[in-house]
Amino acid sequence: MNEITRSLARASLSPEKRLLYVDILNFSTSFFQINDHWSFQSASKKVEDFVRHAKNANFELKVFIDAFAETEEAINKWKQRREVEVRDGVRRLPQGMNSLLGDLFKRCRVEVCYSTEADNDDTLASHAHHDGASVLSQDRDFLRYNGRRYDIFIDFHVDKNKLVLKPRRDMRCFASKRDIITPAPAYTNKDPGMVSLSRHIYLRGTPSPLTHYFTNTHIIVRPLRQAYYAHLGLESSVLETFPLFDGQVRWDETSVPPDESKKGLLGDPKKAYEYFFKDMKRPQGVSDKDWSNHVYATYAVVFELCGLYMGVPLYDLLVAHAVHP
Repeated sequence: MNEITRSLARASLSPEKRLLYVDILNFSTSFFQINDHWSFQSASKKVEDFVRHAKNANFELKVFIDAFAETEEAINKWKQRREVEVRDGVRRLPQGMNSLLGDLFKRCRVEVCYSTEADNDDTLASHAHHDGASVLSQDRDFLRYNGRRYDIFIDFHVDKNKLVLKPRRDMRCFASKRDIITPAPAYTNKDPGMVSLSRHIYLRGTPSPLTHYFTNTHIIVRPLRQAYYAHLGLESSVLETFPLFDGQVRWDETSVPPDESKKGLLGDPKKAYEYFFKDMKRPQGVSDKDWSNHVYATYAVVFELCGLYMGVPLYDLLVAHAVHP
C-alpha cells in the first residue's frame, strides 16, 4: 500500500477519533471573503460548520497559528508583499484575521495553538509526528521532514454533513530536508498578540486599502499603543515600522516610548474609537468597497489593542461596537 492509498484509507470513516492538525491560515479564504473585511460575521458560521462537519467525520481538531518571530529572509519577503499592497491600494483580507480565526475556533471549543517557540510548520509537523495526527495544509514544506509519520491532506469538502479530506498526491519536495524537532516545540493557547515586543520591535503592514489617502492607521492610534506598552511594563522604546505612501512606498521607522497618558481609553473601546476617528471623512472618488474596508480597518486597529488590554476577543468587540458604513 503506497502513501496515497494509506492516506485515503485513514481518511475513510472509522469509529475512533482521528487527530487532525490544521495549518489554519493556509485556508483563510475558506472562511473570509476576499476584499470584504466585514466578512468576519459570515466567517463565524463557516467555522462552526467546519467544526461540526469534522466532528461528524470523527476528527478531533487542533488548529495552529504562526506567532513566531520570523527570520530576516522571511521578513524581507513579507515586506515586499506589503509594499505591493500599499503601492496598488489593495488589502485582500481583514486586519486581525489571525486573531479572528483563533477567536472563532475557540468559540467552537477547538484547541488553538500559537507557535511561539519555533516556525509554525516545524511546530505543527513535530506535534503531528509525535501525536499520530494527520496534517491539513496546502504547504508543500510538510514533505521536507525526515522520517515523518503523518499523512498530509491539502483540501477538504463536505459530503453528507461530514468533512472529507483530499490527500496530497504530488509528493515532490523542493525545500531542503530537515529533521523533526524533538521534543516538540512549545506553543501557547493564548493569543500572544504582539509577540515581537519581546525584542522591542513592532512591524506591521497597512490595515487599509486607502494608504494613498490617509497615513497608515497604525500610526494614527500610536498613543493607544503607547498606553498598552506602559500597561505591559515596558521600560524602553519600541521600534515601530510601517509602510507609508507619499508618491512611492517607504517604510517609516520610529522609536516609540511607553506613555500611559491614554491608558483610560484601553478599557473603553467605543470611546477610544471616537477619540481617534470621529472626524474621519470619506475622500472623493473612493469606491464603496474600499471605504467599507477602510472603516473596518479603523475599528480593528483600535479594538485589537483594547481587546488585549481587556482580555476580550477581537471578534466580540467588533460584533458589539463596529458599525458598517
